[in-house]
Amino acid sequence: MSAVLLTVAACVTSCKDDSEDDLHTGPSEVAGLYINEVCSSGTDWVELYNSSDAEISLAGFRLQDNKGADEEYVFPTEAKIAANGFLVLEKDTHFGFGISGSGDEIKLLDASYKQIDDIMVPPLEDGQTYARTIDGGREWNTMSAGTKGRANTSTPDEGGEEQPGESAVSLLINEVMSAPLDGGFDFIEIYNPGMTEVDMDGFILQDDKGVTEQYVIPEGTKIAPNAVVCFTQAQTENPSGSFSFGLSSKGDKVVFLDKDGNCIDQVELPAMEKGTSYARTVDGAATWGVCINPTQGQSNGSAQTPTLRGVVFINEVYTFSDQSDISDLDYIELYNASSHSVSVAGCKLWEGGGPEEAWTIPAGKTIPAKGYLVIECDKENLYNDPMNYPSWGLSKNSETVILADTQGSGIIDQVDTPNMSEGEAYGRKTDGASEWVIFAELTRGTTNNGADEKQDVTNTSGVYINEVFTNNQDVQVSAWDDTKDFIELYNTTEKDIDLTGFSLNDDALKEEKKYIFPVGSVIRAKSFLTLDVDKNSITGPVFGLGKGGDKVFLWNAQGVLVDEVETPEFADNEIYSTGRKTDGSPEVVVFTEVSKNASNNGRDVK
Repeated sequence: MSAVLLTVAACVTSCKDDSEDDLHTGPSEVAGLYINEVCSSGTDWVELYNSSDAEISLAGFRLQDNKGADEEYVFPTEAKIAANGFLVLEKDTHFGFGISGSGDEIKLLDASYKQIDDIMVPPLEDGQTYARTIDGGREWNTMSAGTKGRANTSTPDEGGEEQPGESAVSLLINEVMSAPLDGGFDFIEIYNPGMTEVDMDGFILQDDKGVTEQYVIPEGTKIAPNAVVCFTQAQTENPSGSFSFGLSSKGDKVVFLDKDGNCIDQVELPAMEKGTSYARTVDGAATWGVCINPTQGQSNGSAQTPTLRGVVFINEVYTFSDQSDISDLDYIELYNASSHSVSVAGCKLWEGGGPEEAWTIPAGKTIPAKGYLVIECDKENLYNDPMNYPSWGLSKNSETVILADTQGSGIIDQVDTPNMSEGEAYGRKTDGASEWVIFAELTRGTTNNGADEKQDVTNTSGVYINEVFTNNQDVQVSAWDDTKDFIELYNTTEKDIDLTGFSLNDDALKEEKKYIFPVGSVIRAKSFLTLDVDKNSITGPVFGLGKGGDKVFLWNAQGVLVDEVETPEFADNEIYSTGRKTDGSPEVVVFTEVSKNASNNGRDVK
């Protein structure tokens, strides 16, 4: 996206009789406004960022370099910055002082000379900028190329491919339709955030095919200050239309260039549902959303609040924490698939307890372009901060997690998690993808791409976990011994199998509690081998099995996972077992009759 420039007169230089010592100094009460990126190599410019959800008037504010008030720039009365928006100020177009490439200081002051922000710019080489690593964040870094007027986490202005230059024109793509209803047409809406009329003669609109199907805006097309102009796809049924290319509802790109081919603005479109548009949340804002009621040719402020469905995704869920350690809490990771930062403030999040337990994402929470927001679940109130941390946890056995809009009625995303083991997370195979997998490692706050998936079951041995009992009783109530949990194995082959070095474990996967079959362990052909599971055992497994749901894993001597069985939750009076419907078969069911060390065939299924 191109920079958002104030279309005002050139630099205003203040000549004051007062010394700065006479001015009101100290921190400003203005919150959420930051110096976000600075370029001192080539064309000097300063980018401001408004992290708040409200527009900020900049009337009378000051921008200074290390010379202080001697060459300061005073913002005009009409100057403002949109909520969650960027504003770029350029040398000669706005301020008159130069930013030294060998290092300089940049200050932002309010109308009373109280300090809003102050940074020290290091020496920069040609093409480099100095930028916050995350918009409005604390950390800074020297960047090889800038992101002028765009999120600092987005693709730099200069990359491996030749990029169009930045235009000084102050216009924005404001709303795009790529999935019209039957009888409707694609459209591209442009917004003028400036204070002067702009002549768009010769300006260019393109989709992802570039110059192949571009549309050149005709002579006489003008856009008034704070107004919009809408261009509609030209078709036989729509002779008054303009651009001839079509925008794909599966995702596309719109590029807006000036007559010299310099980039004014660009936006990447997500996949869209029919009848919805992709729009800035308010005219000129940096945040975008899917709009259920498009506002073609009108202010986005009159639209229904855009939904984030198809833009923000639940990307990864971790459920195995016991909530006893602040460094290991259940978490829900959100991912912003768009090329713009988005605000999720006010959105609702809840788990299986239902919307009555919904937690509201606090004000100011945004997700950077292609970035993440991790929400920790603090059931035990370890942070003592329920406003910033949900006061519920997530079940490791299975859980439903729902992200909804600010009214709690529109579902943005939803996921049902499976039973997971220690160290595992459930996530989209790649960020924002439709396919979910269990990861053998956590990728909290980072990309899921390339994460190790849970090891696949590869059974070439013919030995299977055949029956598992997890609901041990304090007093024996059945003819068989039901005072201990057990794991029953079955050999489906016609030969005896040596189990030496094979191992068993539950879903906690604690290495010190793994049971390794000793030398000489054999399971006979077409026979059963049953092990009692007791935490106090000196000969069998000691990891324990949970009646609230568990998993049992079997590895061969080479460490290959050859089988696994997941058990559901049982009530105290449910003296049931989990096993294969027929001995060694693929189907796993719950039996109401337990058959320890005997065939499962013909037993009652719950």
